[in-house]
Amino acid sequence: MAHRRVGVVLVAAAMVIMLTMAGCLGKDKALQPTETSAQAAERLDTLLREAVAQLPADVTAEKALSVDALPCDAPTDGGPSGRIFGERNSRIIPPASGSWSVTEVLPTLSAFWQQKGYKVITDERFRNLHSYFVQTDDGYRLFIETWNRGDHYDVSVGASSPCVWEFGTPDPQ
Repeated sequence: MAHRRVGVVLVAAAMVIMLTMAGCLGKDKALQPTETSAQAAERLDTLLREAVAQLPADVTAEKALSVDALPCDAPTDGGPSGRIFGERNSRIIPPASGSWSVTEVLPTLSAFWQQKGYKVITDERFRNLHSYFVQTDDGYRLFIETWNRGDHYDVSVGASSPCVWEFGTPDPQ
């Protein structure tokens, strides 16, 4: 009976150790390195330049927002808190000649992003707002939002990065 009790205690101790190790490994997995915030910012800029390059040469993209470090307070990827993400947003200005309309941004860029194989996240067309969001294979999101103002359209094109550690790891050392 005593041997049996010792065996049960040893099995229980082994299970506790295994579960503890599994928990630690799970945490380590969640704390995997990411791109740095500087790398994410460069990728955002590249994605937006690539998108704007699909529009006519005389179209202007006026930067409205450029932030490299917003907190990932509620990460959608199930990862740990403490990470950040970057975001870019540009307003599209049509050429003064009137030869092209900003209403062409959505069909042009949606076709381009589909051709690149980006996953469509949102394709909503409301009365005064059209939203189109895609995601790249590496977790970056790009979007187009078009507002019908009655006498004109406002169009924004933007991107956001996935959650990253500022220096690529949770511990900057």
